[in-house]
Amino acid sequence: MEQHTLWVEPRQQTGKGVNRKIRKAGKLPAVLYGMGNSQPVVVDPVVMYKNLLGEEGRNRVYKVESGALQGKNILIKDWQVDPLSRRLVHVDLLEIDVTKKISVTVAINFTGKSVGVAEGGVLNIIGRSVEVRCLPTAIPKHIDVDVTTLAIGRSIHLSEVKLPEGVEKAGQDDPTLVACVPPTKEEEATASLTAAAEPEVITAKKPAEGEEAAAADGKDAKKDEKKK
Repeated sequence: MEQHTLWVEPRQQTGKGVNRKIRKAGKLPAVLYGMGNSQPVVVDPVVMYKNLLGEEGRNRVYKVESGALQGKNILIKDWQVDPLSRRLVHVDLLEIDVTKKISVTVAINFTGKSVGVAEGGVLNIIGRSVEVRCLPTAIPKHIDVDVTTLAIGRSIHLSEVKLPEGVEKAGQDDPTLVACVPPTKEEEATASLTAAAEPEVITAKKPAEGEEAAAADGKDAKKDEKKK
């Protein structure tokens, strides 16, 4: 396993005011928990941000390189970002035992071209990540799902995917990852929407040829009566 290190230092004070001072000093407040302990710490925000940019970095095992926590194996478990500045404001770190399996969320990488798509179907991706269990030293970068044989009306569940050696489902659920759905009838849908959008126009009934003549005779008769 490739060795990755991380600078992590313990801190004694906590609270919003303290966290603001920590950020102003160019550091990032964090909490290291796990193995029955919980310890407020500080980390380097620049290094942490670079690690979170890639999916591999999020599931990478780090060893604390110096200080009172030196030698601990940790994972980046969760993080908080300021909604306006998009800067990291807090990170949760998890201390782990590299000899025991843990649950992690791994990205899904869909490969191949579905036969259903070639026939006009639409690929409906339902899950882009999945939770699995494995040793911290065997966390995959991603899990490949081949959709080549996926026909219209069919789907692929997690249980149908060949997981890497040493990797297993994290729970009893068997989530649907992707499906190929029938194409929509755009022409019918468009016609229906057009008909619904057009207002009904009511026009006066055009009289028949005989009715027109009778109406004309009636008008002439009224004119003659007035003359008399």
